[in-house]
Amino acid sequence: MTAPHENIKIFDLRPVEAVGGLIPGGLHCVPVMAGLPGLGIETDVVGILHGADGLRILDPEPHGIGQRVRKFFESWGYQAEIIKLFDEGLRKGESLVVVPAAYEDRGGIAHLMAGNGGHAVYYFGVGHVESLTGP
Repeated sequence: MTAPHENIKIFDLRPVEAVGGLIPGGLHCVPVMAGLPGLGIETDVVGILHGADGLRILDPEPHGIGQRVRKFFESWGYQAEIIKLFDEGLRKGESLVVVPAAYEDRGGIAHLMAGNGGHAVYYFGVGHVESLTGP
């Protein structure tokens, strides 16, 4: 098993074709990472954000004028609320785990995350987001 990418920016404003969810801090990510190969997913494609570095990478505040305009239009929808949930989880010591995945693989990944205390698990498609667990 290879290691996931920890505290490395792996998506711009939101993941695309991926399952993202919050996992309690501590060793809770270990069983998630151990279970992914059984679902046919290599762990070296997984991103994990945690701690102060993870918060800086997630950074829900736009900086440049182009990002501000884009953020303004996105804030009308659900995406800003999901990023706020992720931001809150990171501030509470949880880890944000992002697993690149095809649409048909989302259920198994969500089940694995939820079975290990995960919540706020979403599938981010190209043009949509689907809640797979409660907040």
